[in-house]
Amino acid sequence: MQKQVTYYETLVESFHNSNVIEPNSPHLDILKFEDIPHLLQDNTGNPFRLNAFVVGFVTDGGFNLNISNKEYVVEKNSLYFTSPWHIRQYAQVKDWKGYILFFTPDFIFQYPQGEYIFREFRFFHTENGMLVHPNENSAEMLVSQFEKMYQLLRSNHPEKMKMLFHYINIFLYECKSAFSADNPQGGATKDTTLNNFLYSLNNYFIELNKGNMEKALTLKYVANEMHLHPTYLSNLLKVQTGKTAAQLVRERLILEAQSLLRNTDMTVAEVAYYLHFKDNSNFAKFFRHQVGKSPSEYRDQALQNGK
Repeated sequence: MQKQVTYYETLVESFHNSNVIEPNSPHLDILKFEDIPHLLQDNTGNPFRLNAFVVGFVTDGGFNLNISNKEYVVEKNSLYFTSPWHIRQYAQVKDWKGYILFFTPDFIFQYPQGEYIFREFRFFHTENGMLVHPNENSAEMLVSQFEKMYQLLRSNHPEKMKMLFHYINIFLYECKSAFSADNPQGGATKDTTLNNFLYSLNNYFIELNKGNMEKALTLKYVANEMHLHPTYLSNLLKVQTGKTAAQLVRERLILEAQSLLRNTDMTVAEVAYYLHFKDNSNFAKFFRHQVGKSPSEYRDQALQNGK
């Protein structure tokens, strides 16, 4: 494992290690898997964070993809989603084919509709990413949409970036439809309060990764970001999720701690400091209360299980 999770601010930074390909834009790119150098073909890539939302669709071949605390076997006809706060790690790449879309928050939020659009799609708010298997008709549609965007990005059209913003919006609605068809229970009507809560919660970790967050993650912090009283927010979320806002905050914080313990060589004290706990003992007590074991015991067990 590496000492810390590498963080890439732009696509240029993340592509730099390949020494072969350059992104078409610092904040947007669409690639074909088969055009990406097989740097991971026979080895496990290092865990990293990338300041981008990613949608990948595999049409052949496959690989293993670890997203935070969950490992997915990504094979033919797999559609997956990851977000900037996720720790990602690719492994066992084999003859992968398909498309992968990257766009940063800077790209999507440069337009007034960007923030609304981001909150619309629940698959970008998940704790461990998401993978679905579209039906045949949805798969054909997704390939067609990907190919249109792929060709447009490489064209000389003077308005291609503005057009791609709208193409991506349409494409994401198609992904939402494919997701709902694959997960009937997951296609529920959006709820603004919950989406806004998830947005504020996950944005905290985006800023933390950038080194811009000096406060601990608390219910009070998230409620202030939403301009709501903590008790009122908690009551709303209790109705919608069966959990209080404080429970959801604690769960998200534990997920981050577990991801760092599993994917890096940071000491327990370093993880505690990074997450803005008062001290190591305070972090250890919190972790044990939530997980049922100490941070060190959790890490040892994760290593024994092959992580």
